[in-house]
Amino acid sequence: MAGKDKTVVRTLEDLTLDSGYGGAADSVRSSSVSLCCSDTHQSVSHGGNYWHLTESMHSRHNSLDTVNTVLAEDTEILECAGHCAKLPELEEVPWSLGEVEGALRKDEELMLGNPSPEVLARLSALISRALVRVAREAQRLSLRYAKCTKHEIQSAIKVVLSWTISVNCITAALSALSIYNMSSAGDKFSRGKSVRCGLVFSVGRFFRWMVDSRVALRIHEHAAIYLCACMESLFREVFGRVLRSALVERDNGIPKITLESMEQAISNDSEIWGLLQPYQHLICGKNSSGRKAQQNILSNHTNFH
Repeated sequence: MAGKDKTVVRTLEDLTLDSGYGGAADSVRSSSVSLCCSDTHQSVSHGGNYWHLTESMHSRHNSLDTVNTVLAEDTEILECAGHCAKLPELEEVPWSLGEVEGALRKDEELMLGNPSPEVLARLSALISRALVRVAREAQRLSLRYAKCTKHEIQSAIKVVLSWTISVNCITAALSALSIYNMSSAGDKFSRGKSVRCGLVFSVGRFFRWMVDSRVALRIHEHAAIYLCACMESLFREVFGRVLRSALVERDNGIPKITLESMEQAISNDSEIWGLLQPYQHLICGKNSSGRKAQQNILSNHTNFH
């Protein structure tokens, strides 16, 4: 009897995340996390359903080199915020502050700072902008075949993030997917997908977020795993850089993280500053002082010698 119950009981993730493609086209819920910054843009119909294009698709050449880059003469793109269009602010994110703390605890060194709830909340708000950038690029890449797989997510990560950070995120995604594929068939009914991937963030919640945000008409579960693992790794990457920053005060070797010190550390890091800003045209490569990543690397190399 117990064995029969085991086959019937399934986790919430497995009930909402199928093994093939989830149909965003069949979703009747209106998305509160639209990737568009306004409702003024026209929609393209696919099979009677409306596909919301993002501003990155309104770029002049619609190529990888123009992603998240706006032109001064494109008034429709710039109408959101004066001269600089802003990214949409997410009303809901596919993670909780408890999960953020749990993801950081996977690396013991990151918990030396003992981040406060205010710091975690601010970090969550900043990373949500990176999530929007990756999701919008994945949405653009998914247009051709109207489906989002791990390949679109991986390509979006490479385009949006810096080389160093993208390598770490893709490595984490590959590891999560490998662990998931190696899980036994019996685990499908006894453990959730996040546990089977070795992740703290909920894969099912990421999948539903991608469906509600209309990233693609069809979304494969591996895409949700990739995006979930990427964001979890990005939290550790950004917070680790803040902890290692010389701008963070230390008490007996223990870093004291405040909102101000975290903002200053991020502003001084050219690989993450533009990524975490609310403006569409900013990407990785420069810090708040305008110094490029290569300049920082050469400066650090000179100081080292």
